[in-house]
Amino acid sequence: MAASLRHRGPDGEGWHRVGPALLVHTRLAIIDVAGGDQPLYSEDGTITLVANGEIYNHRELRAELEARGHRFATGSDCEVIVHLYEEEGEDCVKRLNGIFGFSLWDARRNRLVAARDPFGVKPVYWAAKGRQLAVASEVGAVLAAGLGSTLIDPVALDHFLAWRFVPAPRTLFAGVSKLPAASVLVAEPDGPVRVTSYREAPGAPFADVPAAELVDAFADRFSEAVGRQMMSDVPYGTFLSGGIDSAGIAAAMARHDGKAPKSFTIGFPGYGDALDERAAAEHSARVIGTDHHSVAMSPTDFRTQLRECITRLEEPCGIPSAPALLQLSEFTAQSVKVVLSGQGADEPLGGYARHQAAALLRLAAAAGPLAKPVRTLAEALPRNERAKRAARLLGGNDATDRLLRIFEIAPPELRASLTGSAGEEAAAERRSLAEGVLADVADRDPLEQGLYLDTHLFLPDGLLVYGDKMTMAHGLEQRVPFLDVELMRFVERIPAQLRVRGLKRKWLHKQAMAKLIPDELINRPKLGFSTPYDQWLRESLGAELERRFVPGSDLGALIDPTTVGGLVSDHRSGRADHKRLLYCLLELAEWSELFGETGAGRLEAVAAA
Repeated sequence: MAASLRHRGPDGEGWHRVGPALLVHTRLAIIDVAGGDQPLYSEDGTITLVANGEIYNHRELRAELEARGHRFATGSDCEVIVHLYEEEGEDCVKRLNGIFGFSLWDARRNRLVAARDPFGVKPVYWAAKGRQLAVASEVGAVLAAGLGSTLIDPVALDHFLAWRFVPAPRTLFAGVSKLPAASVLVAEPDGPVRVTSYREAPGAPFADVPAAELVDAFADRFSEAVGRQMMSDVPYGTFLSGGIDSAGIAAAMARHDGKAPKSFTIGFPGYGDALDERAAAEHSARVIGTDHHSVAMSPTDFRTQLRECITRLEEPCGIPSAPALLQLSEFTAQSVKVVLSGQGADEPLGGYARHQAAALLRLAAAAGPLAKPVRTLAEALPRNERAKRAARLLGGNDATDRLLRIFEIAPPELRASLTGSAGEEAAAERRSLAEGVLADVADRDPLEQGLYLDTHLFLPDGLLVYGDKMTMAHGLEQRVPFLDVELMRFVERIPAQLRVRGLKRKWLHKQAMAKLIPDELINRPKLGFSTPYDQWLRESLGAELERRFVPGSDLGALIDPTTVGGLVSDHRSGRADHKRLLYCLLELAEWSELFGETGAGRLEAVAAA
């Protein structure tokens, strides 16, 4: 298990056997480099902890706990979890502002307690068989423990083809579960494993507070969050694209440090400014004043990195920028061990086109008899995926169903053609997961519900899992200031109509960032962290898909090759835009070869990488 996690913790290993439990830790040394080795223990030795991540409010908690009589053995931020658990039990997680996955053994109560942070920045996996239980930061360690299975979960497969990721508690591996964000797992000798959520509904929206006042407050709180997350005893830096999210982080870092922060970006030569953001990032770096470094990626690099990317992801995520982030992380790790990132800004603050669609959902119910012909027209449009997805809002049985349609990359009939299954169990499960999250904001309008659902269901197991796995593959810790717990408690009280004003995405966010960075950076069009994969799918990657999915092959038994061929042909000719789904199928092919039932040497592949 330790061997499968050494890339996450290259600075040391520790383990401790106590009763029926064996706790294993591989360390990435960031706080108290000399003295913070794990496991960590309570004063009487009855509590043993292994943890991954950072606790940003550890100094305040340490002072409080020392005042109550607790004695700390290290300067590690994670040691506060041990003593806070002694005081408050499982509820200790509600006091932590940080990114974490941890397991602790409580010898007094003879139980194991594991937890994942509020927004799921750090992943936690587990599997149980009889009286055996394995909990780890990655699937590979669970498989190395002899639990779980490399058989594919058919319900999870439908989730992946619908949403581009597999939502917790499932994974693509049958028998391996993912702990949801803001959840605690408790295992005791008698009874099944218990998983409970500690997610708290947002406070009441700010009423009658002027927009200008909220803008100022957000800018101040964001800057404070960046300052908290610069906590480190080792070198740190930031990813910097040409966008405002990373520029805001870099500017706030420069203010706190009083010196130029290190910044890093990746680009794609020959694909123009729309996809090669190196020039835009260098411009931002000059304006803000960062010590900037960049690296380039070619189509050949992309194909080479894809296999290592899937090896490290373990779960396909349908995000084409993952291989680029893997290469950028390797490049960045040569200079720093901690990097701040703009991930998590779009979901709560309204940065996607789907949030505009959510703002229009109230009109869907009024569409009435126009719904069917509008949907038919949109589906007939060539290469206009956004129009198709927007038109699907006019279908469905109720508001929840229409909201979920925003996120689907492939309609049910296409998924059925690919897998041969109607996917009814998966659809019911997705709705149940969504209803569980939306219960927190049942009295809010569709836009606020869409933002909340995106933040608490789609973000944790999609974008954040990919961010963690790609950076930690090279011993680089990614922190996400926009998801700072204190900041988010404020953000989720801001009326959704100010986060997306009319159809202007991230309106309040842009007003706030204008207090940190010049207008010339604010007004640059949003591109996101993009790659030229659309063009590559028309060329070499499309041919690769046709080579992989053939009748009689293992993949051909899983996914219908004729349907795949039709998707590739339609995309290549320009008759349709299937890039998201085709990339998912490319990832699935790689995953099947590396981890699937017939995948040779899956653990050897992990070790070799």
